[in-house]
Amino acid sequence: MQKKYLEIKDYLLERIRSGEFKPDQAIPAERELAVQLGVSRMTVRKAIEELMYEGLLIRRKGSGTFLTTAKSSKPDLLVEAGENAVKIISCKLCSEGSYGYKMLNLDPSRSYWRLRRVRWIGRQPYAYEDIYFHPDFFPNMGREFYTKGLSQMAAESGYPDLKVYEDVEALLCLHNTALLLKVETGSAILQIKSYFSSADRVMIFCRSYHPGDSYKYQSLPRSL
Repeated sequence: MQKKYLEIKDYLLERIRSGEFKPDQAIPAERELAVQLGVSRMTVRKAIEELMYEGLLIRRKGSGTFLTTAKSSKPDLLVEAGENAVKIISCKLCSEGSYGYKMLNLDPSRSYWRLRRVRWIGRQPYAYEDIYFHPDFFPNMGREFYTKGLSQMAAESGYPDLKVYEDVEALLCLHNTALLLKVETGSAILQIKSYFSSADRVMIFCRSYHPGDSYKYQSLPRSL
C-alpha cells in the first residue's frame, strides 16, 4: 500500500500539472490542505518537503510555499564519463530558496547556479550530488562542467588553490534519494557536506549522498 504522504504528493503534483497552482500565487497552507484532505499536518508537510527536494516548490519565509520559477536546463541527461556515467537531474539558475543563500553566504538579491546529478559506476549509482555555485566564481554553468569533479571545476575556472572542509554524517535514506541511489527507503546512507573555499569565501557547496555499502573510510598511521 502506498504511504499516505506519497498520495498527497501525487495529489499536489496533479494540481501543479493542471496549472491550478500558479508561480506567483502561494499554494494552500499546510493546515488548510490537512483539513481538506483529511490527513495530519505532518503528512502534508512531508509531501511538500518531497516536492521542495525535487525542486518543484519553494518556501518563502513569511509568504508561504510557491512553485519554483528557476530557469532550468534539460533534465535527466545521461553523460558518459569514461567507464562511469553521470545523470544530470537539473541545472538551474536559482533566485529563490534560503538554503543556497545560507550555504554560499550570498545576498538574496543575487542568483546562483545549482546542479543536481547522480554518478554511476557501471550499472550502479554510487553518489547523488546537490551542488551550489557562488556567482562571483561561476557566473555561468556550461555543459562542459557536467561530468567534472568539483576541484577540477574550480581549477579550470582559475581557482586551483582551494581549502576543502567536509562534514560526514550517517543518515536514513529519504524516499526521493532512495529512488536516485536505487536503495531501500530508510536504509543507511552517508551524507557528505563539502565546502570549497577560496580567500575564505565558499565558492562551491556540495551535499552528496552515498549508499552505506559503497563508501569506505581509512585512517593511515601517523605520529602523535
